[in-house]
Amino acid sequence: MTLFLVGLFLAITLSGPGPVLAGTPPLPAPEKCATGHLLAPALSRDDYPPPPAGDRGFDVLTYDLDLTILPDSYSIDGRLAMTLVVLAAELDTVRLDLVDELSCTRAGSDGRDLAFHHEADALLVALPSTPAMGDTLTLDLAWNGRPPRHGQMQVGLLFRSHDGGTPDNPADDVPVVANVSEPWSAHSWWPCKDHPADKALVSCAITVPDSLAAVSNGTLLGSEAVEPDLRRFRWREAYPLPTYLVCLAVSDYESWSEECLGVELQFHVFPPDRARAEADFAPTCAMLEFLTGLVGPYPFAGEKYAQVEIKWIGGMEHSTATGISQLLLTGDGRYENLILHELAHHWFGDSLTPGRWRDLWLNEGFARFCEALWVEHRQGPEAYRDFMHAIGRGRHETWFVGDGLLGDPAPILPNTMVYDKGAWLLHSLRVLLGDEAFFRLLRDYAGRPDLVHGTVLRGDFQSAAETAAGRDLDALFAPWLETESVPEVWWQAGFGAHGVDLELGQNQPTLHEVPVPVVLETTCGIRRVAAVLRERRATFHWDSDCPVTGVRVDPDSLVFMHRVAAAGSLTPARPPLEVAGPLPNPAPTRGAEFLLYLENEGTVSARLYDVRGHLVGQFDLGNLAPTGDRADPGSRPFRWQAPLADADRPLPAGVYWVEFLSAAGRAVQKFTLLD
Repeated sequence: MTLFLVGLFLAITLSGPGPVLAGTPPLPAPEKCATGHLLAPALSRDDYPPPPAGDRGFDVLTYDLDLTILPDSYSIDGRLAMTLVVLAAELDTVRLDLVDELSCTRAGSDGRDLAFHHEADALLVALPSTPAMGDTLTLDLAWNGRPPRHGQMQVGLLFRSHDGGTPDNPADDVPVVANVSEPWSAHSWWPCKDHPADKALVSCAITVPDSLAAVSNGTLLGSEAVEPDLRRFRWREAYPLPTYLVCLAVSDYESWSEECLGVELQFHVFPPDRARAEADFAPTCAMLEFLTGLVGPYPFAGEKYAQVEIKWIGGMEHSTATGISQLLLTGDGRYENLILHELAHHWFGDSLTPGRWRDLWLNEGFARFCEALWVEHRQGPEAYRDFMHAIGRGRHETWFVGDGLLGDPAPILPNTMVYDKGAWLLHSLRVLLGDEAFFRLLRDYAGRPDLVHGTVLRGDFQSAAETAAGRDLDALFAPWLETESVPEVWWQAGFGAHGVDLELGQNQPTLHEVPVPVVLETTCGIRRVAAVLRERRATFHWDSDCPVTGVRVDPDSLVFMHRVAAAGSLTPARPPLEVAGPLPNPAPTRGAEFLLYLENEGTVSARLYDVRGHLVGQFDLGNLAPTGDRADPGSRPFRWQAPLADADRPLPAGVYWVEFLSAAGRAVQKFTLLD
């Protein structure tokens, strides 16, 4: 997503005019979304447990969806035929995912009804007999109801309108029905195995009022009137999809298309937004040409690339049918990077899909880094530098410390770390390998036959990078993904008539592999070299035919590190807000103790999130006095006894995050809660 979310995005502007960066937006208020109102009254609840991982004893081959969208009642009536292959020796029940707010009305196979049980977002379908491993089964399902807003971004299938209309102009109140399903909100509107590791072929027939049009993945096979005032649109995707990339978008779209590199570019927008959209979408062909040159041909050969206007606050990279928020169509190109971001996902995310959510950075970090490369392509290396600064220390003053782990098994998706730190990891790899080897790596990885249109894990990319480097790179990847450690690097140089000796060292406890660009200033001009620090300290020597007059280490400040004065120097100034705990961890529901260290006096609040990223508690800790450095034995931290449960709504056991916020900074702690 852009953002996110999913792709969701908050725009932060680079200095001066030009494109903006895509980031993570705040949640919309329950009653509002941008300039339009939510047609459907909100359905919501406090618990959205993630669907189980694992193969569950079967692999889905196809989903054939037949949906009737009823905007007036904010509801959906659906039929699904799905085929699956049996992976377990004694599979007697198929476990699918479907929220309890929707009603399953039938399950069947080969014309006979099957018993099913629907509870706790699980749809359990009993098989009439135990199939053999390798058997292929077909299940038929029917369901209906009003899809709830779902998950950490309160999304799913959204029923909205163009702009809400007015009493004087009710015709503006045109329905907009569209989905945003990342990470696991597909089962909030259709029954499926809602996990990215199981990709399947998808077809989607969508029946809507005949004043509207429906857009989905792949190729439009046709549309026809099915009864008075209704029209049915039939779409089929020729490439396997994860459930979160299945697209449904409905409104009174005005559409046009153009051809680019053999790909049909389609555009579907609300009629009043046509002129602005034409201006904002104008660079799409140039972006496709850029990405094709960078990482290879468009992965969905023979199919369109569509951009579809929806009512939301970001972009969502549904395969071949990206959803674009109406807020992003301004007519002045200010969200150009977001358009590029979603297109880049078709290589990184849609074709190469992370097989588990802890590897989401393979999705978002790559798309964010493609933004940086696009900026560099269009505006030059200084703009690339400014972009990386903006998504690095410009947005994360403590170098991502306090944001959690990039490789967390359950990342908080609205956290821009998965975008920004992921992009910085790729930038560091670029410095390490050099441009020729790095860009060859990107192209080879994106086009690997055993990965294309499949799923990828961290190890797939790391092994590809190690092949490009010709050696093991775990010392680079592991600290980035598994810790919040930041290199603390010092150096000293000696130079003269015959060359340079540069001593580099790192002080932090976790050893990093740190690629460092160096500029040698000589009487013959500038010479650029690179040092790779893998040890506590190392000395690098470069000969020079011309006398060296100066040495600049990391001249553009494009190395992920704190600069420290010398070996053994103190760690750089700590973040203004630090948190330790909880104590104990795992924590009991009656509460646990957190220790807060605050550099300056200020008001502090805390927010508690469950594994879905859903806000389950907010706390005002009041105005706190400074506590001093936690390394000082005399420091007295503020102790907060967290009320992790109450009598009215005890929290279930599981993984939680608590986010502490002050005017000076933020800190995030992850912990396990026990019953």
